[in-house]
Amino acid sequence: MTDQAAGLRRLLGQTPSSLQVITVMSGQKGAGKTLATANLAAALARAGRDVLIIDQARHGRGAAAALGLVPLHDVSDVLAGRCALEDLILTGPGNVQVLPIGGGFTRLGRLSERDQDWLAASFDRLQCGVDVVLVDMEDATDPDALPLGLAASEILIVLPPGQAALTDCYTLVKRLAMNFGKRQFRLLLNRSASAEQARAVARNFAETARRYLGVSIDTLGYLPLDEQLDRANRLRTSVIEAFPVSPSTSQFRKLADTLLRWPQSSGLGGVGGFMQRVMQGGRLIEACRH
Repeated sequence: MTDQAAGLRRLLGQTPSSLQVITVMSGQKGAGKTLATANLAAALARAGRDVLIIDQARHGRGAAAALGLVPLHDVSDVLAGRCALEDLILTGPGNVQVLPIGGGFTRLGRLSERDQDWLAASFDRLQCGVDVVLVDMEDATDPDALPLGLAASEILIVLPPGQAALTDCYTLVKRLAMNFGKRQFRLLLNRSASAEQARAVARNFAETARRYLGVSIDTLGYLPLDEQLDRANRLRTSVIEAFPVSPSTSQFRKLADTLLRWPQSSGLGGVGGFMQRVMQGGRLIEACRH
C-alpha cells in the first residue's frame, strides 16, 4: 500500500503536454509483445521518465504478470463501488505504474453511457500526468475493434521471426491503414539472430508496405535472442532489474532512448483526457455496430 501511494504521488502534477501514448500490438499470439512492453517501460523509467502501462489482459496475465504484479481489482470493481479507480494502479520494478483494466477497451465501449461518463470523470480526477503511456493490447487484437483514441496514438508493432509472423503483421498494418487511415507505424523486431538480419527484415517490410499500402514504417530497433531475458521473465521482473549488463538490457536502453526522440502528440490532455477519448471512440464503434 505504501508503494502504491508513493506511485500515485509520482503520477500527480506532471505536465499534460508532455504525454506520449504508444499502443503496442502484434499480428499474432506469442510475438513477445507483453514482454517487450514491460521491459521497455522499465528502461524508460530508468531513463527518468514516469511510465504508466495500461494492461488490457484478463485476469492479470499481461504486463502486470510480467512484472510480478497481481491485480486485486479491475474496472468492474470500480463501477460496482468496491474500490476506487486509484486502487487499480500497481507499482512494479523501477517504479513503473501498471493500470490493469481487465478485459480490453472494447469492454469499456459496451458500458452504459452513464457508466462511461462516471468512469471518464474518475479518470479526469485522477489526473495521471505521466510522461509515457504504453498500452499493452491483448494478443492478436482485432484491428476493427481498436478504439479511435488508440488509433490516434503511436502504434508500435512487435514482429517476431518467421514468414507467418510477417504475413500477420502486414495484414494488421493493412487493416489499420484501411480502417483508420493510419499512415505511420513503428516496428520492433523481436528475437532477431543478428542486427544485420533485423535490418534486412525491417527494410524489406517497410518497402513492401510503402509500395502497396502507401504507409511509412519506422523501425524502433530489435531485440536479440537472450537467455537472460527469458530468465528474467520466469522471475517475473524486468531484465533491466535482474541482469543489468545483459545484451537485452543494453538494447532496451537504446530502444528507450530512440523512443524518447519521437515527436510527441499534443492535445491529449493527460491520462484522464486520453481515456475519455478512448471511451468515446469505443462508444461510437458500438453504436455503429448496432
